[in-house]
Amino acid sequence: LGWLGDRIGRKKSYFACLVFLFIGSVLCYVNAKAGTPENATATIHQMTIWRFVTGLGMGGVTPLATTLISEWTSQRFRSVIVALVISAVPVGGSLAGLAIQHVPWEQMFLIGGLVPLGLFICFGFLLPESPKFMAQHPSMHKRLARSLNRLLGEQRFAGDEQFLVQESGKRSSNWLATIWNSDYARATFFIWVAFSFNSFVLYMYTNYLKVLLTTDGVADPVAGSALSLFSIGAFFGSIGGAALIRYFGSRYVGAALAFLGVAGTFLIGVLATAAAAPADFNVKALAFVVGMSINGMQAFMYAVSAHSYPTGIRGSAVGLAQTISRIGAVLSPIVAGSYLAMDPMPGVNLFFWFVAGCALITTISFFLIPSHIPSSRSHDTGGGELEVQGLKEGARP
Repeated sequence: LGWLGDRIGRKKSYFACLVFLFIGSVLCYVNAKAGTPENATATIHQMTIWRFVTGLGMGGVTPLATTLISEWTSQRFRSVIVALVISAVPVGGSLAGLAIQHVPWEQMFLIGGLVPLGLFICFGFLLPESPKFMAQHPSMHKRLARSLNRLLGEQRFAGDEQFLVQESGKRSSNWLATIWNSDYARATFFIWVAFSFNSFVLYMYTNYLKVLLTTDGVADPVAGSALSLFSIGAFFGSIGGAALIRYFGSRYVGAALAFLGVAGTFLIGVLATAAAAPADFNVKALAFVVGMSINGMQAFMYAVSAHSYPTGIRGSAVGLAQTISRIGAVLSPIVAGSYLAMDPMPGVNLFFWFVAGCALITTISFFLIPSHIPSSRSHDTGGGELEVQGLKEGARP
């Protein structure tokens, strides 16, 4: 759906994602309510199909939202806004966790369908199309002029201007060839590596932190609190790190944030070597720090990915990077399950040190991405500038 966003527009593709979310979730609810012990197999089969449809929508929402936001916001605030949006993902997960404690599980599917429906109606009136996408399509220039006038609060553009997006970088025959040509190949490679390893570590913590801690003798309530603090750290890591990008750029801020996760994970492994169970505060504090790092890096990956590619292929490139990152997400339960099934099982400290090694690969590969977001003091425009020329006079407003 990121590819579709480069063809028909960010807004239309985003709406398509909301439709998939609505249809998939509502039909999951219908099948769940109609399910009985006698038709359980058929029900699960039908729900699997509609969960796949839901997944299509979920897979497209994040890269399209990142692309749309990065093309509407100024460079000064772009990283902060993108991080704020991405940090809302774990917040939504936490809200769903609270909701399921008070409603039947089948109704969670209904809620999951009604929310996208509400967004579809709301965004139909409020969500604008990307100005850079409209600038690249002359038939949409009058619409772009109206959007910019609403944004500025004045009638600055008459609708007969020519809008241009000035971007550097060589273009190839198609978007896939472009991201692997000499101008973008290095960025693509390191974005994919960093994204995949960070996703691996993220899902390892999200799904197995509590299991690993209780295996090491940590009390179940403490392990549960540590997992909650890991999720809470997402907001502080995403927003705090994004704010620092304004002053230092994404290369050094992101690499430092990623290394914080390496250090925190390594120290959790050190705690696991002790004969006695580690202190509750130490476990919770390190889980919070690692949550800041790993969750924060997810926001950084989307922001840097959107910054690294030109307008014409941005949706496709960010969408494919997210897809590749799912390799790490898929490998996470396979690796964890294999470890937990070992007999005898190696020490938990060794497993945490292995995860720290994976986080170190994220740190190094992220640092080596050539197309980082500059600080606000830099004159690098990154994602390109929108220029306007009057068709009659050739003047720039």
